Amino acid sequence: MPLRAALLALVLAVVVAQPASADDLKLSVALDQAVSGAAGSVGVVVVDLDSGYTYARDANMRFEAASLFKLYVMAAAYARAQRDPAFLSAPLEVVRPNVQSGAVMYAMTAQTVATAIADMIEWSDNGATAALVDTIGIDEINDSIAALGLHESVVRSSAPSGNTTTASNVASFFRSLARRELVSPEASDAMMWLLLHQDINDRLPRGVPDGTLIAHKTGNSAGTYHDAGIMSTPYGQRVVVVLTSRLDGIAARGLIEEIAFWSYSLPAVCPDWASRT
Repeated sequence: MPLRAALLALVLAVVVAQPASADDLKLSVALDQAVSGAAGSVGVVVVDLDSGYTYARDANMRFEAASLFKLYVMAAAYARAQRDPAFLSAPLEVVRPNVQSGAVMYAMTAQTVATAIADMIEWSDNGATAALVDTIGIDEINDSIAALGLHESVVRSSAPSGNTTTASNVASFFRSLARRELVSPEASDAMMWLLLHQDINDRLPRGVPDGTLIAHKTGNSAGTYHDAGIMSTPYGQRVVVVLTSRLDGIAARGLIEEIAFWSYSLPAVCPDWASRT
């Protein structure tokens, strides 16, 4: 988009040419202004991983997790694989709908646990997710969530609705992932690789230059649109989490894109901590 590219070039020229001052547009101010106009509920966390700067707004508000709960299923799968190295190569039967002549038929596909995890993350496949949840078990997934310290997040079913999380919990997940502390360094690397190959790129990636590395996961269900992940910026890696509810799809995607833009474009001023939880 030429307009976005021009605006990004202008912002970067300003912030790189001179040090940040009290008169410059601060990251917290830009994010506040972006969120304040939203008609629904919005939870935002932005973390600069180098400096520790954290912006949080309604970070502890519970949201319908939508497909973000698949992050927790993935972590539980790799935790199981730590105990049972053969788990990732184990066979798995995945049932998916198939429309034929206007009728919905269900077909079973033989996969491995590893390929099902990839399908669940890269294109948010619900059939693969259901098979993984059935195999791992909801109790084990919630035990894994608790072990990660994500006490505000709960998985209740394999459906993309009925599960809850918070922006703070999702940010903690990605912070641990970036530090290679999620399950193990090797598991963290494998999960990061899958998230870097996300096929649904209509939110956070639209707010940054083409080619920017973003390891992220989207989520949407009735009335919710989310995106969360780790992005590379001119200032280092940042975790960006945006959860929304009661916004229409166009408004939600536009808001997430704008938050990504400012999170990429502006420096983090460490003394300027912002928290609205």
